[in-house]
Amino acid sequence: MVFILKSFRKANPAMGDATTKCSAGEENDRIKYAMSSMKGFRDEMEDALTAVLDLDGYSSTSFFGVYDGHGGADVALYCSRQFHIELTKEPDYGNNLRTALEHVYFRIDKKLKRSDEWKREPAHPPVNRTWKNLLRAALCDPKERYVPPLQEGTTACVALIRGNQIIVGNIGDSRCVLSRNGQANDLSTDHKPDHQQERARIERAGGQVTRDENPQRDITGRLVSMDLGIHRIGGKLAISRAIGDFQYKQNKTLSPAEQIVTCSPDIRTVDITDDTEFLIIASDGIWDVKSSQEAVDFVRQRLQSGETNLRAICERLLDSCLGRRMSDNMSVIVVEFKAGARANPTATAEARADEIEVNIEVGQSSSANVEGGQPSNGNDDDDGSVNGCIGCFGRLDMFEAGED
Repeated sequence: MVFILKSFRKANPAMGDATTKCSAGEENDRIKYAMSSMKGFRDEMEDALTAVLDLDGYSSTSFFGVYDGHGGADVALYCSRQFHIELTKEPDYGNNLRTALEHVYFRIDKKLKRSDEWKREPAHPPVNRTWKNLLRAALCDPKERYVPPLQEGTTACVALIRGNQIIVGNIGDSRCVLSRNGQANDLSTDHKPDHQQERARIERAGGQVTRDENPQRDITGRLVSMDLGIHRIGGKLAISRAIGDFQYKQNKTLSPAEQIVTCSPDIRTVDITDDTEFLIIASDGIWDVKSSQEAVDFVRQRLQSGETNLRAICERLLDSCLGRRMSDNMSVIVVEFKAGARANPTATAEARADEIEVNIEVGQSSSANVEGGQPSNGNDDDDGSVNGCIGCFGRLDMFEAGED
């Protein structure tokens, strides 16, 4: 089985314009997807996206992931490159995808805790952090004790499509929403410190949930009132589950699932039915502005009006969330199910392999359409991927040669 791995990167990593977007999209015989990211008014872009139409070449599994970083972009970028790869290594990947998905969250977190591989990922252009990390590694004492990312982490909201099922895993406040006949169905739960179950675990582990206080003053400077804001762990972290953030995972008497901040995911499985229309997977930059139903209505109205360019729909969704009260990074993936997607049979591995060999012989190859970005011209990695500069998102796409 021959695969082509391609990495698409934003041409301008500085992304000085808050409304500059990086978009991409592809399709196969069952689904069509597009994704787009925009920095917004934040100083740095910390979101990362991954889309893989054919994850392994034999089970017709598609993978989509949104990673919203905090404290930096490195952990989110590392997950965007490695999460789906680690998933395929799970023993249960072939016959119990739900269990494999649950386990991979802990696997990725453990790798971050034990190794600085996440720092060595070629996710940044040479002019940015990569050379700094290399220089730091060269100058540091090799015997120096490794310190995992204490105050840097990421959400991880991923959706897999295999056969007639959608399997969603989530930690943090990114969200996956399914549209069935125009009705929004949340396939994930936002993990916030003030939720009863989350607060109980945080406090059992020795943590504390606080709430922001925003003083309101009149024109003379006199305090008029105190508005209460969002809840945080220890006055800092606004989500209660994440990969990384090892400052909150140091209680040696508790399991990883019982820590102040845990990487234990919620997993949900739903069937693909005739009324299954599309998925929206997005970072909280979208959900802080729109409800799940509002986002579904926005996408559905444009699809029903005859708009076929999913990338354009994604970009318009981002634009609709940009305003004075919204300054966060924004990233979205929309996955549209084609008519008859539920009934389409899965091709055998042998047939798919034959198709690939024929296409390679005639020199055909598959490529994604990219708006606002360009295929990278970097060096090939050992795994066959090509790395270039990084901007609003990092996308590592693995698909079979010759497929449109």
